[in-house]
Amino acid sequence: MFQGLKRLTTHSAIYGLSDVLGRSMAYLLVPVYTHVMPVEEFGYYGLVYTFIALANVVFLYGMDSAFLRYYVLEEDRKRDTLSTGYLTMLLTSAGLAVIIVLFSARIAPLIAVSASLTSYVQLAAAVLALDALNAIPFARLRGEGKAATFASLKLMKVMIELGGNCYLVVVLDMGLQGILISNIAGSGIVFLILAGITLRHMSLSWSRGTMGRLLGFGLPYVPAGACIIIIETIDRLMLERMAGTETLGIYHAARKLGVGMLIFVTMFRQAWQPFFLETSREENPRPLFARVLTYFLAIAGGVFLALSFLIDDLVRISIGGYTLIEASYWEGIDVVPILLAAYVLYGIYVNLTVGVYLEKKTILLPFITAASALVCILTNLWLIPEFGMYGAATASAAAYAVMVAGLYLVGRRYYPIPYEYIRLLKVVFACGVLFAVRELTGIAWPGEIAWPGEIALIAAYPAVLWAMRFFNAGEMAFARRYLRPRGS
Repeated sequence: MFQGLKRLTTHSAIYGLSDVLGRSMAYLLVPVYTHVMPVEEFGYYGLVYTFIALANVVFLYGMDSAFLRYYVLEEDRKRDTLSTGYLTMLLTSAGLAVIIVLFSARIAPLIAVSASLTSYVQLAAAVLALDALNAIPFARLRGEGKAATFASLKLMKVMIELGGNCYLVVVLDMGLQGILISNIAGSGIVFLILAGITLRHMSLSWSRGTMGRLLGFGLPYVPAGACIIIIETIDRLMLERMAGTETLGIYHAARKLGVGMLIFVTMFRQAWQPFFLETSREENPRPLFARVLTYFLAIAGGVFLALSFLIDDLVRISIGGYTLIEASYWEGIDVVPILLAAYVLYGIYVNLTVGVYLEKKTILLPFITAASALVCILTNLWLIPEFGMYGAATASAAAYAVMVAGLYLVGRRYYPIPYEYIRLLKVVFACGVLFAVRELTGIAWPGEIAWPGEIALIAAYPAVLWAMRFFNAGEMAFARRYLRPRGS
């Protein structure tokens, strides 16, 4: 079991390296954005990328997930699967981008009512087309286990975008337009490189039968993916209309502050799907799948505590007169723990997809995610007028909780996995106790010296788990073997 977990951890680390470095460096641009862009424009930045996230589901229409499944499990049809999927994506991406450009003037008012975003929508069409064209080549790299190449190209894209942002946004003061142009440059250059790599493995043939299998598996991801993106983004659209662009800008900055948990979940998601596809061929892989969820939640609990406790101190650190985010955005700091909890729930949902994926029950995903999206919309309508951005964050967490519950019930029926429920509850309890201690005793720690006590609570997390007998004998032996000084 430990060998399988080691493989998952290694791939997660490599896949996540580019994402961690990329998001970390992009995270460093948040102070730049918040210092050079007005709060309202930063809000529009959030709205445009909300549109990109929603439209991306249509541009991909589940093809990346379907491709990965058949590419990994059907060894004798790899070239046919790759050629059919990639050629289809070339055609559909170009067609959809043209439609968006032609109807950009009608699409823009659906994104924002307080300003015209037509020119930004046109640039977004190019971003969407290029990212969709890169999806299958990146999925092939994951399926082949070429994590280093995957990470290198992802990192190259990020570096190009960061360089473009520094020049276009900071030097030329192009604002949101500069951000989009930088995105196009990064995606475009990586597209050219990936196309060259991918063409060497294609047969340049198109199979109607293969296309039918890909669509049959992937199309249910369109409504399911759309609902997930709605859950992730609808709060910003509703905040702009119900609470104003300034509140939206502050909330968007708060979401950026939760990037650490999002990085962790993304690292896991990138490695999880290829891992469970390969592991499913082994005899009785279900206990391993259960153990993965236990370890995921245990690590996510530590990340949650660290970010929740320290984010307030980090954003106030001043270097050369600049803070992590400009002071006018600090109002949103207290909403970060709610967003972190939402991301943890999304990570659990990702873990639970193994059952519907292996049993080809993806047709059920739209029903689960649609119910969750409805909960999200209704909760936003209920809570935003009274609680503003706190209501929006709570709605996201509630929706992900519904997704977890729905997928668990479906998985329990079609692919039951013996999850370690007692250990999972111990993680939740340990995090809850430490978070409550920090909240209840925070008044006793002056702001200037709060961080030593907060670090002590974070360090106490594994000790609390140990006291609750979370770790089993095998894990304790494993830890002693690897922590023992060499030569002792």
